[in-house]
Amino acid sequence: MKRTLYIASGVSVLVTTLTYGHTMYRTMAHLVTNHGQSFSHPFFAVHTMLAAATGVLSLIGAFFLLTGSRPPNPN
Repeated sequence: MKRTLYIASGVSVLVTTLTYGHTMYRTMAHLVTNHGQSFSHPFFAVHTMLAAATGVLSLIGAFFLLTGSRPPNPN
């Protein structure tokens, strides 16, 4: 039962991360094409870096949930 919960959680995190990445891509494309933003604008640059970092950390979390790569419990 516990393993099933980890797999379900991992798949859920994976789907959410892919949706988040797609939304961020669309938002960035909209800002660049319609509002003329670029990486020279500090807010846009920081927003892009934070979005990328969040996506990468979320994918790492999904990987650990799906593979069961957790440190051993000393108890």
